[in-house]
Amino acid sequence: MKNILAGICVLLFFSYCGDGDKSAVQSKAVSANGLPEADSVAIADALHQFFKWYGKTGIHLINQFNFVDQSGKHPKLNEATLDKYLAEFQKSGAICPEFLDNEKSFYTACAKSWEEEESGEVISCMDYDRYYCSQDFDGSEYNFASINARIVGERAKARLLLSPGGPNGGPRSFEMKKENGKWWLAKVKCE
Repeated sequence: MKNILAGICVLLFFSYCGDGDKSAVQSKAVSANGLPEADSVAIADALHQFFKWYGKTGIHLINQFNFVDQSGKHPKLNEATLDKYLAEFQKSGAICPEFLDNEKSFYTACAKSWEEEESGEVISCMDYDRYYCSQDFDGSEYNFASINARIVGERAKARLLLSPGGPNGGPRSFEMKKENGKWWLAKVKCE
């Protein structure tokens, strides 16, 4: 009886490990945070890619494309310059079109509060780095920090797990979107 049972187990093992659909086995691999391995790696790669680009290039764009007109009593949004500024973010290779729409909506909302603020002063939404979500930061940690994400279909809420005791003061939140089989940054969520 033991030999028959052992033989069946061996046959099942070989049929399972044979030339069958190996992708079904591979798709069940999960990372340490419980995400499917491919999604976990892809989300982390997209966020790290964005911040590597931003640390080298993006942080300087605000000086190159000054989209806040402070020539009058109250600051105003220069939408044409904002569009040029946001278009530069496509060079990161890590964002989807929704990211650009979200950023435009963010700055349009900020411009409404500028109607009550004085030109020449530090104005709302411009008193911290929008993407590092901080005034003081160490950008290098964003390039390698682990992630934790909750995936629902083609969307994910991701947290870049920056050290709470480190120079950046803890995790940052982002929304990710999967398009054409690739994960992209869709929204920055400064808290």
